Amino acid sequence: MSRLAGMQWSVVACGGVVIVALASQSGKISEAAGSPQRQHVRPATSADGKIRDMQGAFAATESTAIPLQDMAAASAVIGSSDTVDITPAIPRASGTPCVVELFRNAELAEPGRPFFGEEQSFPYAPPAACPGPWAKVIVKVALQNDSPSAYGDGLTLAQLVIGGVPLYAGGGQFDDRPTHWRVERDVTDYSAVLHSAGEGFLELRASPRYSDRFRSPYRVSATLLFYPANPNNRAQHVPDQVHSLTPRGFGEVLAPASPFSASVELPRNIERAYLDVIAQPRYGNDLHWFSCLSAELLAEFPELTHPYAIGPARLGLEGGPVPQGCSGGSFREVRVSIDGQPAGLAPVFPKVHPQFSASWGSTPLYRPLPTPRALGYLPYRVDLTPFAALLSDGSPHVIALSLDSTGATVDFDVSGTLLLYQDAGTRQITGQVTRNTLTAISAPRVSDNIHRNSAGEVRGLVTTQAVHHYDLEGFVDTSRGRIETRVSRTFSFNNKQNVYARDPAGTADDAYLMVIDLDTRAAAVTRQWRDGTLIVEDADTLVMPLILDYQFGAANMHQTVSLRSERWRPGIARYYARLRHEAILNYHASGPGVPYWQSTQSHLFRDSYGSCHTINASSDGGVLGTYDEGVDCPDGRNRLFWASHPDGSPDDLSWAGR
Repeated sequence: MSRLAGMQWSVVACGGVVIVALASQSGKISEAAGSPQRQHVRPATSADGKIRDMQGAFAATESTAIPLQDMAAASAVIGSSDTVDITPAIPRASGTPCVVELFRNAELAEPGRPFFGEEQSFPYAPPAACPGPWAKVIVKVALQNDSPSAYGDGLTLAQLVIGGVPLYAGGGQFDDRPTHWRVERDVTDYSAVLHSAGEGFLELRASPRYSDRFRSPYRVSATLLFYPANPNNRAQHVPDQVHSLTPRGFGEVLAPASPFSASVELPRNIERAYLDVIAQPRYGNDLHWFSCLSAELLAEFPELTHPYAIGPARLGLEGGPVPQGCSGGSFREVRVSIDGQPAGLAPVFPKVHPQFSASWGSTPLYRPLPTPRALGYLPYRVDLTPFAALLSDGSPHVIALSLDSTGATVDFDVSGTLLLYQDAGTRQITGQVTRNTLTAISAPRVSDNIHRNSAGEVRGLVTTQAVHHYDLEGFVDTSRGRIETRVSRTFSFNNKQNVYARDPAGTADDAYLMVIDLDTRAAAVTRQWRDGTLIVEDADTLVMPLILDYQFGAANMHQTVSLRSERWRPGIARYYARLRHEAILNYHASGPGVPYWQSTQSHLFRDSYGSCHTINASSDGGVLGTYDEGVDCPDGRNRLFWASHPDGSPDDLSWAGR
């Protein structure tokens, strides 16, 4: 990468990312500026009532008599090239679950939906022996690819949908040999859609390869586990209604001005409302959206569309190189609106697809350890509770999801799942939105110093930055009194793209270089008061840095997902959780003899109820080299609180009630 020397760029190690503080020096979550003060009633969390740090919070409760679940050791095989996903398994509730097998070895030889008999849907019925209420519901999905000659150049979305609601969504494990992988997800919050019989479907979305060579199928199996409530694990307080914005699970968004929307008619007694949002790029222009440059730069400097650039374009009919690169700039963000009124934002997770270009497939980059969240997509939960009274007015409402971008086009699959909590004590909720600052969101700032020197080399830095903060406030008059909600969110996006290119027809490996230094953050604080007394206080900080150092035939990547959460409800100890998934991957196609690739990954989850779960793994030459579990946990064993969310999925403390 010597040609990048002297360029104006800096890379901060992902391990040194500064986490946004959840607590102020006084031990309290900071108030939003200018917000009215209300009475705060909170339990003591230490001898002086202050929160010192996350580690202290863990130590304060680890000795309490909270039942923990020993997690079974993984079946990872040292020396194997088969897929190893270090994301923790979902902790189970106690007791014996009712098992509902949805299908086994459904075969897909081409993109789309498989047939179940003569239909492309399968019947679903809740378990008669476990009618509910349920302490927990888990979906398990197993996928396998028998041959590297599968139909897809890129499996970008696999989804399992029941009643229109995607219970599972994820990507594919890309390899140059047969492999299989498994994904689990806690779907307890979606219980409402599982109480009634209906239909479901399985779908794989990918870019097909049109040749009889590529007919090796994917095979998929899926099972639901229903754990009945019991004295040790009581029924969780789950949404009363769950609705998808489309019966297809995911819709398409192809332009910032063309949102994916649905008109919904909702009950009149909504007390709380949330929207679970997933946004993943399709196999098209946005496949590596964080590497995209503006259409203006690509037009001014054709060298930036070098065949060795990162891009989704496929080889021509003659198999020769084709121009690559992607347009639209590198900023993407989901915007949520209700009847055209801005209602929330959601960050886009920078999933790294291992096929950087058609000229250089680079699929072994994943083997055997896929990048974070590559196989299971997790939703970002947007709190729409300040709009609860509006949604309860009896009129149809249009809920829309759009992709904000610095360009004219986007290319995404997007899902929105609406979760509604109702007030059983009244037929009609009243109230209003009292504050909404989301209407004043500014556009991203983009600057560059891209230039062509006298030798015909194009080089320079493109910087894209955005900081979006908003406050939403509203109230509902319920059968239990007036409930006021304040939602404060801050999203930051900072991407630095250092690029070098020369001679679009050149074939030297270093004819195109790009270094991406991306930092995406989302900080959330939510509070609720009932008749002036605090009843809910939640805070989350999500940090998703990515560093990618790329040239043709070589890639070095460092990606981290860091999540810190704090929850409080009356009558329980304040709950803290920390998650960190870090991955370092290196791949070099050229070298002495054979391609070389290696990776190291670590996953940590701890919470204040005694959970401690760690996995450290490494690979060398595409096979598993080391795999260690329980490092730095008590007795060297992984244990989890039964209701924890060690995968980082949304956690509303449903087990604590409200």
